[in-house]
Amino acid sequence: MDERRKFERINIPASAKIRLQTASGKRLGPVRVLGRGGFMVDTSESFDLGKRMDVIIVDDAEGIHRKVSAVPRYREGQGIGFEFHHLDADAAVEVGVIIGKYYAAAHPGKK
Repeated sequence: MDERRKFERINIPASAKIRLQTASGKRLGPVRVLGRGGFMVDTSESFDLGKRMDVIIVDDAEGIHRKVSAVPRYREGQGIGFEFHHLDADAAVEVGVIIGKYYAAAHPGKK
C-alpha cells in the first residue's frame, strides 16, 4: 500500500468528546483521527473539497477551543479528512497536547 502521509495520526476515542465546530458554535461532529498534518471528523455535513475554511477544534477536558485553517480533502463514509492549511505556534501546541494525550494508548510501551 502506498502511504503518502507525512505525519503520524492518532485515533481519538469517542469517549474523548473532541469535536469540530464552526466559529458560530455549530457542532460539525466528533474528531476521530488527529495528526500534525490534519484530522478526520465524522459528520453528515457537506464541504467543498479543496476549499480552505476556518473551523474550531474543541477539547473541553483540556480547555482547548482553537481556531484552525483547514482544507477538506476527501470523504470516506461518514468521515471528512481535512489537511491543516496553516498551524500557528499556539495551534500547533494545542494540537500536540491532544495528540500526546492519546499517543500512549495508541503505542503501548513507547514514551
